Amino acid sequence: MKIFGKETSREEIHQKTGDISQLGGIKYYEMIDGVSRGVRGIDIKSPCGLDMTILPDRGMDISNLSYMSTPIAWRSATRETSNAYYESSGLEWLRTFFGGLVTTCGLTYMGAPDIDEGEELGLHGRISNISAENVLADGKWEGDSYKMWVQGKVREAKVFGDKLELERKITTWMDQPRVILEDVVENIGSQTSPLMVLYHVNIGYPVVDQGAVLLEPEAKVTARDKEAEKGIENYSRFGEPIKNYSEQVFFHEIGADDEGNGNIAIANEAFSNGKGIGIWLKYNKDNLPCLTQWKQMGMGEYVCGIEPGNSYPRGRSIEKKENNIRYIEPGERVNFRLEFNILKSNKDIAAFKKTYM
Repeated sequence: MKIFGKETSREEIHQKTGDISQLGGIKYYEMIDGVSRGVRGIDIKSPCGLDMTILPDRGMDISNLSYMSTPIAWRSATRETSNAYYESSGLEWLRTFFGGLVTTCGLTYMGAPDIDEGEELGLHGRISNISAENVLADGKWEGDSYKMWVQGKVREAKVFGDKLELERKITTWMDQPRVILEDVVENIGSQTSPLMVLYHVNIGYPVVDQGAVLLEPEAKVTARDKEAEKGIENYSRFGEPIKNYSEQVFFHEIGADDEGNGNIAIANEAFSNGKGIGIWLKYNKDNLPCLTQWKQMGMGEYVCGIEPGNSYPRGRSIEKKENNIRYIEPGERVNFRLEFNILKSNKDIAAFKKTYM
């Protein structure tokens, strides 16, 4: 594998290190202080510069991602709050929303607070506040490349109600600033259940900064509401933080590449005196046909969400009326896949533009 600027074989690494952990690897631990007390964390550190934190007690979500010590993901003031503090009603989900690279929303419901057939539904569902089981963190050599992964299962179940199970595997490599998230959702119950999934990907400073842009193929972009209509001409551009900014949400329709994937990126070409940095998200459009952008340019809440989903986050009753909701039958399994690649420089950003725009 190519590390520290040179091709290095597995044999050479064995000869020059006592253990692979000298270069990077996986650390599994439990937090002990404040609102994070009791939360399990798994850190993955890579000599290519990628650092990541996965939280088994928060739905196996990714609370942190950085590259060469440069933060990629936005992190909120709540930090890695224990799911013991989760409140399900209204907008109270926001009290445990750490942001991070990925917060999963679902599984039977996501989106705005709603009342559907008499059932009160709070913001974005429960799955990100449920602890995983059967968690495994491991790594192995594949030829001259070292692969690392974390996997586990998260179950959202209710007696006399829906019973869904999420199997998640997150994979990366020591020589590639690349992360693959693979999910399988299975209906382990005996009744047909709604399946609503949205991946709340949260990109922050310094990728999001004055002059940064959102990059995508030719797209049809619509505003969610009147507030978003005010900013639709500038949906893809970012400026300085604004006091008392009201969020703007846009719905995107983009085409798929030859493999059926949607591709979207946020890039900051001015970063580090013109070196540039960005992140590129690839997702399977067959099961994630809807793309939402959450633009929040407030002070402290300075973030752009890129959110692939299988419906839009307008509320379950609205999605039903629009015939835009997916159901999952007993025994059925549905696959979702996200891939993240760091755009390390303006050369990478230019290559993304040439390929996908």
